[in-house]
Amino acid sequence: MTCIAHASIPADNPEVVAKVLAEIMQGEATPFPPAGPSSWMAWSGDGDVELEIAPRGHVLACGPDEGYWTPQNQGTRLSEAHLAICVARPAQEIIAIATRAGWPARACDRGGGLFQLSEVWVEGAFMLEFLDPAQTARYREVVTPENWKRFLQSMQNAEATAG
Repeated sequence: MTCIAHASIPADNPEVVAKVLAEIMQGEATPFPPAGPSSWMAWSGDGDVELEIAPRGHVLACGPDEGYWTPQNQGTRLSEAHLAICVARPAQEIIAIATRAGWPARACDRGGGLFQLSEVWVEGAFMLEFLDPAQTARYREVVTPENWKRFLQSMQNAEATAG
């Protein structure tokens, strides 16, 4: 079995972010001291997903024995990373919870109608994509290694025809 056991994301207010994300995932929020005294974790209701929320600017560094969290001045709130998380909650509830927290959230179509999801911008700076049960089923149906290879081949064919 392959799975992602946990992921870490940055936040200006880790406690609030953990509580909102735990609500979306129908779980709970708990402190996460390894990333600093103001870090928190959001757990899914089934306990299968754990998100570590560290203060923005606390980065992971490669230490001599293991990785460790360390503060670093950071010039931007935006990130190269994002996560897509499958949840049991309907899309309209996900968007309502994020909106109530003051975060931008919207329903999105990816790939010109290939699949849908709820795009949530945590504190307006870090993107999480949430897929409700129907969206998860569709995603798993269409986003496969075989389909991705066909997509890449069609891109190469289109470039060859245009060139």
